[in-house]
Amino acid sequence: MKATKLGSHIRNEFPIFQNNKKIEDGQTKPFSYLDSAVSAQKHESVIKAMTHHLEYDYGSVHRGAYGVSIRSSQMYENTRIKVANFIGKSVKPEQIVYTRGATESLNILASGIGEEFLNENSRIVIPAAEHHANLIPWQQVALRKNCELAYISFEGKSGDKLKLNLSEAKKLITKNTKVVSLAHVGNVLGQINPIHEIIEIAKKVDALVILDCAQSMTCIDEDLFALGADAIAFSPHKIYGPSGIGVLAMSKELMERLPPFTFGGAMISDVTLEGSQWTSGPAKFEAGTPPITETVGLGAAIDWVAKVGKQNIHDHAAALASEFLNKIQEIQDIEVFSPSTGQETIISFRHKKIHAHDLATILDADNIAMRAGHHCAWPLIRFLGVDALVRCSFAAYSDKDDIEIALAAIKKASNIT
Repeated sequence: MKATKLGSHIRNEFPIFQNNKKIEDGQTKPFSYLDSAVSAQKHESVIKAMTHHLEYDYGSVHRGAYGVSIRSSQMYENTRIKVANFIGKSVKPEQIVYTRGATESLNILASGIGEEFLNENSRIVIPAAEHHANLIPWQQVALRKNCELAYISFEGKSGDKLKLNLSEAKKLITKNTKVVSLAHVGNVLGQINPIHEIIEIAKKVDALVILDCAQSMTCIDEDLFALGADAIAFSPHKIYGPSGIGVLAMSKELMERLPPFTFGGAMISDVTLEGSQWTSGPAKFEAGTPPITETVGLGAAIDWVAKVGKQNIHDHAAALASEFLNKIQEIQDIEVFSPSTGQETIISFRHKKIHAHDLATILDADNIAMRAGHHCAWPLIRFLGVDALVRCSFAAYSDKDDIEIALAAIKKASNIT
């Protein structure tokens, strides 16, 4: 099957670009959105699906015997099937939990695993470079359970030398290790972590493996549960879907053991004045009114990504990132920290004479969106010896014009320092 053309060929399918052109002195500046790692823009099919649902089908799910409630309930569960298929052939719909985002998904896991699996003799192992959402929850659990939290360090300081230290991982993941949690793809530098090797090491000591797939779910097509993962988390807003909803996928065994995280309606099988009993399956973790229209948007986003192809999106974004990395290194005073294997879709860098926040502000004047800061990874930023980085990330709608516009703006900024 012929690959779908991306970049400028599909940009008109994302309304945000047409609606954010900037006109200055008679010149039109296109909107160069290079911050998809924080949140991807929404495809027109997602917007239309959510709008149609709100106008014609909105009703609370699993609570009404009337038309809109029944239709909304069907859509809600149909998306659960789509999510399972999207993750991998080995995953079943009853393993999928809707949450408020990847952050809540990881908090549910940390809290429940802490309660059910950990004691003062246990060890938790995570990389030191994790997003705060996969670091702080484990810190809190370690404090509550009085157990050890060990960190896998990086080898090297930047570029291709910067990678997860597998030798150290082997030493840290021992028989008292109960859980290993890590990002599939790093949110700051874009490195693809060696999850095959980490899973193999962890399973030799029967440790649980948790994967934060927030940065990988849209572009790496791999059945992670078939590899041995026990749970994964991701946010639909990073796969061209809506915000306000997250996905937590768990093995059936883990789902049965974990206690509820939030209490209220829909997650109970019986309630008396003396106590309550929880229901089983995903509903145990979906208390209250869930994100209903957001699940419709998620389903539409999955349909679009599946149509275009994860591998196609990855190859397109990675090729652009590689070109950007090669060209930006030619600019004086630029220091790049991301690897250059050709597989990354995120490139982080700094200008030695312009603070990251100032550079991002200068880029915004030319209608270019890049994120600057610590990227919710303070320990990694400190390890790199900087106070902030500028992050450039590519997606299905990115194209070569974005690269040239961004490079020209960075060169212009360099000339005024």
